[in-house]
Amino acid sequence: MTFDSRYSRAVMGLSGMVAAAHPLAVRAGLDLLRTGGNAMDACLAMAAVTSVVLPQMCGLGGDAFLIYYEARSGTVSAINGSGPAGDGATAERYQDQGKILPQHGIHSVAVPGAPMVFQMAADRFGSVGLERCFQHGVSIAESGFPVSLELSRAIGAEEKKLRKFGETAGVYMPSGHPLRPGDTLKRPDLALTLREFAHRGAQNFYCGDFADRFYHLNRQMEGAFTGNEFSRFYSGGSTSFYEPLRTDYRGYTVLETAPVSQGFIVLEGMNILEEFNMNEMDPDGAEAVHLMVEAKKIAFDDRNSLAGDPDSSVFDVSRLISKEYSELVASGISAGRTREEASEIGERRADTTSFVAWDAYGNACTFIHSVAFQFGSGLTVPGTGVLLNNRAGRSFALTGGHPNCLLPGRRPMHTLNCYMVLKDGKPFVVGGTPGGDGQPQWNMQMLSLMLDHGAGPQDAVDFPRWTSTPGTDVIGLDNPFEVRLESRFPEGTRRGLQKRGHKVRVVSQWGGGGGAQIIMKDPRSGVLLGGSDRRVGGLAIGL
Repeated sequence: MTFDSRYSRAVMGLSGMVAAAHPLAVRAGLDLLRTGGNAMDACLAMAAVTSVVLPQMCGLGGDAFLIYYEARSGTVSAINGSGPAGDGATAERYQDQGKILPQHGIHSVAVPGAPMVFQMAADRFGSVGLERCFQHGVSIAESGFPVSLELSRAIGAEEKKLRKFGETAGVYMPSGHPLRPGDTLKRPDLALTLREFAHRGAQNFYCGDFADRFYHLNRQMEGAFTGNEFSRFYSGGSTSFYEPLRTDYRGYTVLETAPVSQGFIVLEGMNILEEFNMNEMDPDGAEAVHLMVEAKKIAFDDRNSLAGDPDSSVFDVSRLISKEYSELVASGISAGRTREEASEIGERRADTTSFVAWDAYGNACTFIHSVAFQFGSGLTVPGTGVLLNNRAGRSFALTGGHPNCLLPGRRPMHTLNCYMVLKDGKPFVVGGTPGGDGQPQWNMQMLSLMLDHGAGPQDAVDFPRWTSTPGTDVIGLDNPFEVRLESRFPEGTRRGLQKRGHKVRVVSQWGGGGGAQIIMKDPRSGVLLGGSDRRVGGLAIGL
C-alpha cells in the first residue's frame, strides 16, 4: 500500500489551520487565527472550550503538555504541566489499599498543572492575552451547549462514580438521571472560574480563592494535602519551558515531550522500527504490526521498570532513545515469534483531548490536556465547577524503591505526550491523540504511516488501528497480554499475528480508540493538510 502526502484525503489551507475533537473548539481556534491571533492563542482558545464541552476529558483541574515552534526565532519549546502528590501522601499511608491507590475521590488527586501551562504559554508565546483566548469558553459555559452523544455515554458509563459526589452529580444528573444527547448543559459556576482565571491568572488559582476552596474540601475528606502544595507548585519552578526530546528517523527529526511525559517511548519505538525496512512492508500486514507491537513492548517495559519524576529519581532517558540502544534491543526481536515476558502493567479507559494549530506566520503547536480517567477523580471543587484529576491514583506505584513510587511532592509518570516532526529544521507535522497508554502506540503507528509510507494526515488517522495491552496503568497489573485489532485489518493479519504467538481480539471497525488530530505542511507547495479522527466528533479546518 502506498500513499502520496500531497494528494491524500485531507482538509487544505494556505494561511492557517486547526484540528480538534469538538466543532465548538475548532470554531474558537479559527476565530483566534482569523482575528490576528497566532497558533498558541488558537490552542489556548481550544483548551478553554474543550474544558467546557469535554468535561469528562479535561479542564482546569487536570494537566497539560505542549510543543511549540516559534517561527520568528526558529526554536522549538515544550512544557509539561503536571503537579505532585500531597505532602501527606506516602506509600505507608496507603499500605492497606493493596497494590494501587484509590482511583477516585480526594486520595486520587494530584496538584493540577494545566493552569500553569495556560498562563505561561500565553505569556511567552501568545499575542492577544489570556482573557481574549478564554472568551469563547466563558461564553459557552454561560449560555450552555448541547450535550453530545459522546458526553452522554461518558456520563452513563461513570454514573456510579459521579453519584458518589453530590457537586458533580448535580451537574451531570440534574434531574436524577444522566444527561441525554441534545440536552442543554449550562455551567455558570465554571464560567465564573474561567473568567476569574483568565483575568487574574495562575496565581489566583494556586494562591487565591480556588486554592482555599480546594483545601477546605481536602480537610472535609481527610485528604493528603497539608496546605502548601498549590502555592509551592506555583512558585517552585517545576513547570518550565525546555527543549523537547528528539531523535532522527529516516531523514526527519521527531520531537516529543520529556519525562514525566512518556513521550520518550514513542522515540524509543521509532528508533527500533528504523532497524527494520518498514517502508517495504504492507502497513496493515502481520509482519509490520508484529514488529511494531514488539517495539512497543520493549519501550513500555523500559518505562514501567525505569521511569520516574526526573526531579526525584535517577533516570537516564538519553540512553533509551539512543541509536546504540535501539540497535541492541532490536536484535532481540524475532520476526516469527512474540516476546511475552515484558513486565507490563495494565490499562483502563482514559480520557484526554488533543488539538493542533498552525498559523500564517509559520508558528505551529501541538497541545494535549487531561483529567486522567474519565471524569478524573469524580470530585468537583464546590462553587467552582472545576473537576479534579485522578492522576495520582492512576499513575503512582506503591512498591517501595520504584522510581515511580508514591512520595510526598513527587510527580507521577504521565501518559500524556504530543509530537512534532521537523524536515530540514522546519515543522513538517504536528500531531497527537488522546487515549492513555494508546497514545504512544497510535502516535508510533501514524508516524510510521506518514514517514515510511507517505500517508497524508487524514489517511493516517483513518487507517486501521491496533492496540497492545496491558500498558502502564497500575489498576491492571496482572491483566493478560493481547493485541486488539480493528476489524478493518485483513483476516490474514489476524492469522499471521496468531501464528506468531499473539493473543488477538478483534474490535469494531472504528473501535480501536483514540482521537488523533494532525496538521502537515506539504514541503513542495506550502499547503497545509489536516486530518481529524472520525472516532471522535472533531474537525480539521483550514483558512
